[in-house]
Amino acid sequence: MNLVRVLVRLALLSLAAAVFAGFTGIYGSLVRTPVSNPMGRAERQHRRSEPEVTQFPEFIGYVFLFVFWAGIGRIALRLRLSPVSRSEVEPISLNLQRGRPGRVS
Repeated sequence: MNLVRVLVRLALLSLAAAVFAGFTGIYGSLVRTPVSNPMGRAERQHRRSEPEVTQFPEFIGYVFLFVFWAGIGRIALRLRLSPVSRSEVEPISLNLQRGRPGRVS
């Protein structure tokens, strides 16, 4: 029964990945970037992948973009930047006492 459940989940995950890849392909074939002139195209092709500090506004834009995505990740994934103090949290008991299984003493 568990094997069937795992196979069904894998099939659904594969189907979702295939649909996502199909939609991405459709979108990629529909969207065309406007090409203004050959010099502009050459400039875009030879642009460095990392931001240049000498171009200060562009660098600040990348910093703001990084901070924005870090904030979204923190909110969405509920990441803690500092650990919770031990005085605020009750310890979790896993009932791992030695003895017969199924019996809690």
